[in-house]
Amino acid sequence: MTAAIPPGVCLNVGSGPSNPAGWVNLDGSWQARLAGHAWLARFGRAMLGADIGHWPRGVQHRDIRRGLPFGPGSVAVVYASHVLEHLHRAETVRFLTHVRKLLKPGGVCRVVVPDLRAIVGWYLEHCDGHAGSGSDLLMDMMMLRPRDAGAGNRVMGLVRRATDLHEHKWMYDQAGLLAVFHEAGFAHAAARQYLESVIPRERLEQVERADRIRDGAGVCVEATA
Repeated sequence: MTAAIPPGVCLNVGSGPSNPAGWVNLDGSWQARLAGHAWLARFGRAMLGADIGHWPRGVQHRDIRRGLPFGPGSVAVVYASHVLEHLHRAETVRFLTHVRKLLKPGGVCRVVVPDLRAIVGWYLEHCDGHAGSGSDLLMDMMMLRPRDAGAGNRVMGLVRRATDLHEHKWMYDQAGLLAVFHEAGFAHAAARQYLESVIPRERLEQVERADRIRDGAGVCVEATA
């Protein structure tokens, strides 16, 4: 596809520890909040019993439910892979509506989420041969909630409840993902394959992973403003 995006800021939302040059990398994890703060990281490791604070300092902490720190018509690209399933559906529509307003004319929003259709299809094909409970298998695959509300120590439990961004809240197939784009006001949204995009390939390769899309791992929708 021919690249036709405007110049401007490119946002990698839900970047995790990835910090490619040329992108503003944002993540809601406490790992991002503690990145570059060695003493806080040491304190956090002692309190939570988890390895934290090792992410690159360039990853900025941001709870996307509160919006993105940019003005209307100022952003060229918003990319979000395996992020929106961590929001309630209404929050996803609000977020995409916000993104649409931030994009420049011709700007691009590209989203990848786990493929609910593929998950359910795999479950139906394999559940009879599963040694344990089929319903437990499906719930584990969908990652909606942990099996034990008290998993981990007490402090970790408080952190999880405070952030509420770690578990999946709403899952999508291709039609469902297209629907939330349309509800958010995007007139030109379409399903895409791995690296199929108006975003220049060399730029998209910095953030897009094949194992998040191919072989039923995810569905992708891309829309232009």
